[in-house]
Amino acid sequence: MAPLTLEQVLHVAAEYNRQISPLQVLIYVPTLLVFVLLIRGTRQDTSRGVLLLLASQWGIVGVLFFLLHLAKVHVLGYAGAAFFVASAVYYAALASRPFPPQFHWKPDSQSWLSVTALAFGIFGYPALSYALGRGYPATLTYGLMPGSVAVLSLGVLLAARPAPRLLLLVPPLLWIMTAPLSIWQWGLWEDAALPLLGVMGVAGSLIWRSRLAGLEVKDTVRFDF
Repeated sequence: MAPLTLEQVLHVAAEYNRQISPLQVLIYVPTLLVFVLLIRGTRQDTSRGVLLLLASQWGIVGVLFFLLHLAKVHVLGYAGAAFFVASAVYYAALASRPFPPQFHWKPDSQSWLSVTALAFGIFGYPALSYALGRGYPATLTYGLMPGSVAVLSLGVLLAARPAPRLLLLVPPLLWIMTAPLSIWQWGLWEDAALPLLGVMGVAGSLIWRSRLAGLEVKDTVRFDF
Protein backbone atom coordinates (compact mmCIF):
# COMPACT_ATOMS: atom_id res chain seq x y z
CA MET A 1 0.00 0.00 0.00
CA ALA A 2 3.02 2.33 -0.16
CA PRO A 3 2.48 5.21 -2.60
CA LEU A 4 3.55 4.61 -6.17
CA THR A 5 6.59 6.55 -7.30
CA LEU A 6 6.83 8.34 -10.63
CA GLU A 7 9.54 5.91 -11.69
CA GLN A 8 7.24 2.95 -11.04
CA VAL A 9 4.37 4.53 -12.97
CA LEU A 10 6.51 5.36 -15.98
CA HIS A 11 8.10 1.88 -15.91
CA VAL A 12 4.65 0.28 -15.99
CA ALA A 13 3.62 2.61 -18.82
CA ALA A 14 6.75 1.75 -20.81
CA GLU A 15 6.26 -2.01 -20.40
CA TYR A 16 2.59 -1.71 -21.30
CA ASN A 17 3.28 0.37 -24.42
CA ARG A 18 5.97 -2.05 -25.58
CA GLN A 19 3.78 -5.10 -25.14
CA ILE A 20 0.67 -3.78 -26.88
CA SER A 21 2.54 -2.08 -29.76
CA PRO A 22 1.34 -1.37 -32.46
CA LEU A 23 -2.18 -1.50 -31.02
CA GLN A 24 -1.86 2.16 -29.94
CA VAL A 25 -1.65 3.14 -33.61
CA LEU A 26 -4.15 0.61 -34.92
CA ILE A 27 -6.84 1.82 -32.52
CA TYR A 28 -6.89 5.12 -34.40
CA VAL A 29 -8.19 3.36 -37.51
CA PRO A 30 -11.67 2.68 -36.08
CA THR A 31 -11.46 6.02 -34.27
CA LEU A 32 -10.97 7.84 -37.57
CA LEU A 33 -13.88 5.87 -38.98
CA VAL A 34 -16.05 7.20 -36.17
CA PHE A 35 -14.93 10.74 -37.06
CA VAL A 36 -16.11 10.15 -40.63
CA LEU A 37 -19.44 8.87 -39.37
CA LEU A 38 -19.81 11.86 -37.06
CA ILE A 39 -19.35 14.17 -40.03
CA ARG A 40 -21.79 12.21 -42.19
CA GLY A 41 -24.32 11.92 -39.39
CA THR A 42 -25.71 8.66 -40.76
CA ARG A 43 -27.81 7.58 -37.83
CA GLN A 44 -27.86 3.84 -38.41
CA ASP A 45 -24.08 3.44 -38.41
CA THR A 46 -22.96 5.94 -35.77
CA SER A 47 -24.89 5.47 -32.55
CA ARG A 48 -24.03 1.89 -31.68
CA GLY A 49 -20.65 1.99 -33.42
CA VAL A 50 -19.51 5.01 -31.41
CA LEU A 51 -20.56 3.51 -28.09
CA LEU A 52 -19.05 0.10 -28.85
CA LEU A 53 -15.72 1.70 -29.82
CA LEU A 54 -15.66 3.58 -26.53
CA ALA A 55 -16.55 0.40 -24.67
CA SER A 56 -13.67 -1.47 -26.32
CA GLN A 57 -11.16 1.25 -25.44
CA TRP A 58 -12.22 1.41 -21.80
CA GLY A 59 -12.17 -2.37 -21.59
CA ILE A 60 -8.70 -2.67 -23.13
CA VAL A 61 -7.23 -0.14 -20.71
CA GLY A 62 -9.01 -1.73 -17.76
CA VAL A 63 -7.75 -5.24 -18.47
CA LEU A 64 -4.38 -4.75 -20.18
CA PHE A 65 -3.06 -1.67 -18.41
CA PHE A 66 -4.59 -1.76 -14.95
CA LEU A 67 -5.19 -5.45 -14.31
CA LEU A 68 -2.28 -7.08 -16.14
CA HIS A 69 0.35 -4.39 -15.55
CA LEU A 70 -0.35 -1.86 -12.80
CA ALA A 71 -1.97 -4.39 -10.46
CA LYS A 72 1.32 -6.31 -10.38
CA VAL A 73 3.02 -3.43 -8.57
CA HIS A 74 0.19 -1.79 -6.63
CA VAL A 75 -3.33 -2.55 -5.41
CA LEU A 76 -4.61 0.60 -7.11
CA GLY A 77 -4.39 -1.35 -10.33
CA TYR A 78 -7.38 -3.43 -9.24
CA ALA A 79 -9.42 -0.31 -8.47
CA GLY A 80 -8.57 1.18 -11.86
CA ALA A 81 -9.40 -2.08 -13.61
CA ALA A 82 -12.79 -2.29 -11.90
CA PHE A 83 -13.65 1.30 -12.87
CA PHE A 84 -12.59 1.01 -16.50
CA VAL A 85 -14.19 -2.39 -17.05
CA ALA A 86 -17.42 -1.16 -15.42
CA SER A 87 -17.34 1.86 -17.75
CA ALA A 88 -16.85 -0.46 -20.73
CA VAL A 89 -19.89 -2.49 -19.67
CA TYR A 90 -21.85 0.75 -19.22
CA TYR A 91 -21.18 1.96 -22.76
CA ALA A 92 -21.79 -1.49 -24.22
CA ALA A 93 -25.13 -1.62 -22.39
CA LEU A 94 -26.08 1.79 -23.81
CA ALA A 95 -25.21 0.52 -27.29
CA SER A 96 -27.58 -2.42 -26.82
CA ARG A 97 -30.57 -0.20 -26.09
CA PRO A 98 -33.26 0.01 -28.78
CA PHE A 99 -32.70 3.76 -29.25
CA PRO A 100 -29.14 4.80 -28.37
CA PRO A 101 -28.05 8.46 -28.50
CA GLN A 102 -27.33 10.06 -31.86
CA PHE A 103 -23.85 11.48 -32.49
CA HIS A 104 -23.32 14.06 -35.20
CA TRP A 105 -20.96 16.95 -35.89
CA LYS A 106 -22.60 20.13 -37.13
CA PRO A 107 -21.25 23.67 -37.68
CA ASP A 108 -22.04 24.85 -34.14
CA SER A 109 -20.28 25.50 -30.83
CA GLN A 110 -21.20 22.08 -29.49
CA SER A 111 -19.31 20.34 -32.28
CA TRP A 112 -16.34 22.71 -32.03
CA LEU A 113 -15.95 21.86 -28.35
CA SER A 114 -16.13 18.17 -29.26
CA VAL A 115 -13.43 18.61 -31.92
CA THR A 116 -11.25 20.63 -29.52
CA ALA A 117 -11.32 17.89 -26.89
CA LEU A 118 -10.53 15.22 -29.49
CA ALA A 119 -7.68 17.24 -30.98
CA PHE A 120 -6.17 17.71 -27.54
CA GLY A 121 -6.47 14.00 -26.76
CA ILE A 122 -4.78 12.94 -30.00
CA PHE A 123 -2.17 15.67 -30.45
CA GLY A 124 -1.93 18.12 -27.55
CA TYR A 125 -1.86 15.64 -24.67
CA PRO A 126 1.08 13.58 -26.00
CA ALA A 127 2.85 16.78 -27.10
CA LEU A 128 2.76 18.08 -23.53
CA SER A 129 4.42 14.88 -22.31
CA TYR A 130 7.20 15.22 -24.87
CA ALA A 131 7.68 18.86 -23.89
CA LEU A 132 8.02 17.77 -20.26
CA GLY A 133 10.65 15.15 -21.16
CA ARG A 134 8.46 12.05 -21.11
CA GLY A 135 8.81 10.48 -24.53
CA TYR A 136 7.42 7.21 -25.82
CA PRO A 137 7.22 4.50 -24.51
CA ALA A 138 7.44 5.89 -20.93
CA THR A 139 4.38 8.10 -21.33
CA LEU A 140 0.83 8.03 -19.99
CA THR A 141 -0.70 10.15 -22.73
CA TYR A 142 -0.20 8.16 -25.93
CA GLY A 143 -2.81 5.88 -27.46
CA LEU A 144 -4.58 3.42 -25.17
CA MET A 145 -3.81 5.09 -21.84
CA PRO A 146 -6.35 6.06 -19.13
CA GLY A 147 -6.17 9.83 -19.58
CA SER A 148 -6.08 9.60 -23.35
CA VAL A 149 -9.15 7.35 -23.48
CA ALA A 150 -11.01 9.62 -21.05
CA VAL A 151 -10.32 12.74 -23.14
CA LEU A 152 -11.19 11.01 -26.42
CA SER A 153 -14.42 9.73 -24.88
CA LEU A 154 -15.30 13.19 -23.61
CA GLY A 155 -14.77 14.65 -27.08
CA VAL A 156 -16.90 12.04 -28.83
CA LEU A 157 -19.70 12.17 -26.27
CA LEU A 158 -19.94 15.94 -26.54
CA ALA A 159 -21.20 15.33 -30.09
CA ALA A 160 -24.39 13.70 -28.79
CA ARG A 161 -27.60 15.22 -30.16
CA PRO A 162 -29.66 17.22 -29.49
CA ALA A 163 -27.38 17.97 -26.51
CA PRO A 164 -24.76 16.00 -24.56
CA ARG A 165 -26.23 13.82 -21.83
CA LEU A 166 -24.50 14.29 -18.52
CA LEU A 167 -24.90 10.60 -17.68
CA LEU A 168 -22.87 9.72 -20.77
CA LEU A 169 -20.06 11.98 -19.55
CA VAL A 170 -19.82 10.47 -16.05
CA PRO A 171 -16.96 7.95 -16.67
CA PRO A 172 -14.54 10.39 -18.38
CA LEU A 173 -15.42 13.17 -15.95
CA LEU A 174 -14.76 10.93 -12.94
CA TRP A 175 -11.35 10.01 -14.32
CA ILE A 176 -10.55 13.62 -15.19
CA MET A 177 -11.23 14.51 -11.53
CA THR A 178 -8.19 12.42 -10.55
CA ALA A 179 -5.87 14.81 -12.44
CA PRO A 180 -5.01 16.91 -9.35
CA LEU A 181 -3.87 13.72 -7.60
CA SER A 182 -1.54 12.76 -10.45
CA ILE A 183 -0.08 16.27 -10.46
CA TRP A 184 0.44 16.32 -6.69
CA GLN A 185 1.72 12.74 -6.38
CA TRP A 186 3.86 12.38 -9.53
CA GLY A 187 4.21 15.85 -11.03
CA LEU A 188 2.36 14.92 -14.22
CA TRP A 189 1.65 18.51 -15.20
CA GLU A 190 0.27 17.53 -18.57
CA ASP A 191 -2.87 16.47 -16.67
CA ALA A 192 -3.48 20.08 -15.64
CA ALA A 193 -5.45 20.63 -18.85
CA LEU A 194 -7.91 17.80 -18.10
CA PRO A 195 -10.02 19.56 -15.43
CA LEU A 196 -10.38 22.55 -17.75
CA LEU A 197 -11.72 20.30 -20.50
CA GLY A 198 -14.09 18.70 -18.01
CA VAL A 199 -15.45 22.05 -16.85
CA MET A 200 -15.89 23.20 -20.45
CA GLY A 201 -17.72 19.98 -21.29
CA VAL A 202 -20.14 20.21 -18.38
CA ALA A 203 -20.73 23.92 -18.97
CA GLY A 204 -21.38 23.32 -22.65
CA SER A 205 -23.82 20.50 -21.87
CA LEU A 206 -25.79 22.67 -19.45
CA ILE A 207 -25.86 25.63 -21.83
CA TRP A 208 -27.12 23.54 -24.76
CA ARG A 209 -29.70 21.86 -22.54
CA SER A 210 -30.97 25.26 -21.35
CA ARG A 211 -31.33 26.43 -24.95
CA LEU A 212 -33.47 23.38 -25.72
CA ALA A 213 -35.77 23.94 -22.73
CA GLY A 214 -39.34 24.23 -23.91
CA LEU A 215 -38.53 23.15 -27.46
CA GLU A 216 -40.01 20.02 -28.97
CA VAL A 217 -36.98 17.88 -29.73
CA LYS A 218 -36.31 14.18 -29.87
CA ASP A 219 -33.52 13.08 -27.58
CA THR A 220 -33.23 9.69 -29.25
CA VAL A 221 -33.14 8.38 -32.77
CA ARG A 222 -35.85 5.89 -33.70
CA PHE A 223 -34.50 3.12 -35.86
CA ASP A 224 -33.86 -0.58 -35.85
CA PHE A 225 -30.80 -2.57 -36.91
